[in-house]
Amino acid sequence: MSRHHDSNIDPFNAGEPVMPEDTQPSDFLGDACSFADKDYSVPRKRPDAYRAPTDNSPASVADKRAHRAWKAAFKTRDGKTNQKSRASNHIKSSSSSSKTPARRSKLAIFILIVFILVVAGNLLDSTLFDESPFASFEETFSTHDDDTFDHPRARQLDPSELDEEESTVYDVTCQTLSALQDNEDVRERICNNLSQELKNSYGYDVEDLGIDPTIYANKLLGNFTYQIESVYAFTNNEDPADNRGTAFFDYFVPSAYDFDETFHEELSEYLYDEGLSSAHSQLTDAQKERVREIYNDALNEIENDDTESSYGSLEFSYDGASNTFSLKEQSFNELVDSAFQLF
Repeated sequence: MSRHHDSNIDPFNAGEPVMPEDTQPSDFLGDACSFADKDYSVPRKRPDAYRAPTDNSPASVADKRAHRAWKAAFKTRDGKTNQKSRASNHIKSSSSSSKTPARRSKLAIFILIVFILVVAGNLLDSTLFDESPFASFEETFSTHDDDTFDHPRARQLDPSELDEEESTVYDVTCQTLSALQDNEDVRERICNNLSQELKNSYGYDVEDLGIDPTIYANKLLGNFTYQIESVYAFTNNEDPADNRGTAFFDYFVPSAYDFDETFHEELSEYLYDEGLSSAHSQLTDAQKERVREIYNDALNEIENDDTESSYGSLEFSYDGASNTFSLKEQSFNELVDSAFQLF
């Protein structure tokens, strides 16, 4: 049955669609099945003609025999391969193990040769410089007590090895350092530094406490020693400002650590017991006498042989007209501040 459809249907003005239940109301009765009165049977699959072989079938027995034959052949070939690889591994391991002792023996011989060369070098140096052949070993392996340690000194510079200009720098350096013990400006700076330190710590200077700081300054200056290591002279530079002389040296100053520790500890305790640490009143003659005793006992802690080694330098300006070297004041002041801890 054919129906005539209007070809000029616009989807925007089309009417309501016609549903099946609108044309066949008797076939859609709610939950009722429309095919309840019709016969229906489930389709069944027809069995195919294939049959799987059993263990006793001729085909299965043939397959098993073929599989066993292939497996035996593969096992035989694999066994030969493994034996060959095992043999090669054994040969390699034996050869490598035989090489190991040879390598170790070569390494031991090399170490022994190096040790012999080092010992021979030390013996040669000791022979040339008239030192003990075992001095280097004793210095390396010996232990030193902090209280008895002797500070090493560098080898003394030989002035004969210097040229004329370097010799001039060397002479000026010796004059400057040797005159340091009698330098009144340096002595006054050490005294003022001690007085200012006491003033900042306790509110009393050396005059208020009745002590003489010159004794302390003389202890340090009187045992100041030095040893020049090297000198340099530059006099041929195009810029005259670059012409200068420089000296490097080791200097040795008595250690004032024990003095500072003993003096400050005893003085602080005494001022506190006398009620002077907070009142800052004038000391009596008896109190000043007790402070002087504490001061003198602390000075005895400064031992002349207990020196501290330090490394210093001095700079000199060069005058080409007079061919002389003059000490730079800033370089000298820096040396004094560092040597006597004037901060």
